[in-house]
Amino acid sequence: MPELLYWLALLIAVLVTLGLLARYNLWRPPRPKAWPRVLMYHSVRPTNASAGIVMDVPRFAWQIDWLARHGARFVTVSQLLAADDPRGMVAITFDDGYADNYWHAWPALRRYAAPATVYLAPEIEGIERLTPAMIHELQADGWEFGAHTVRHCHLPSTAPGAARDEITDSRRAVEAITDRPCRSFSYPFGKYRPEHVEMVRAAGFESAVTTRKAIAPLERVDRLELPRLSMVGQMNRFEFWLTYTRGRYRV
Repeated sequence: MPELLYWLALLIAVLVTLGLLARYNLWRPPRPKAWPRVLMYHSVRPTNASAGIVMDVPRFAWQIDWLARHGARFVTVSQLLAADDPRGMVAITFDDGYADNYWHAWPALRRYAAPATVYLAPEIEGIERLTPAMIHELQADGWEFGAHTVRHCHLPSTAPGAARDEITDSRRAVEAITDRPCRSFSYPFGKYRPEHVEMVRAAGFESAVTTRKAIAPLERVDRLELPRLSMVGQMNRFEFWLTYTRGRYRV
């Protein structure tokens, strides 16, 4: 009986350890601090709003403070790709174009003169969108605006001609709002096929971001398929650190 209890306890310990290793990926090797990071956010809202793509203000502000304390060089995506020396650079990105990026994310970033890149879907439904006046004010503070299709469409399930129009027309729409070149694109839902990469290239974009979670030097990645680190709303400080140092905190 004591021997049976021993093996049962050992089995439980192994299962608990495997569970912890799956949830917290400490076994992943840390990536060099000098390699640049591109962080993906969506919506930033007041306290106790964290869930999914929504992050609350205190959590977001702590993350930006942590990055600044650890020497992050904040840049836009286009600035990152144009840099002669991208070591330690961090590009903050927001998908969709939520108005709360102006109200709640900007104050935390402004403390460090940190710009961001926002990927606008000009006709996306179901959210309170950034207004042209907000966009111009953020732009004056160094922010960059990219495209995210016109209506935030799922490219793989969209007919090829319509997908091409969504990509091309979104660039024109963003340029009409900002009166500046629109250089960067973000694939909605992170879903796309090789033909969509070619559409993005043909539309004249210089870069495009994905939802693929990875940290890599720029010379190893395709500029039309840039990886990003997903900043989910409910992540705690330890999970944020794991994501920033390893690319993700869980399998």
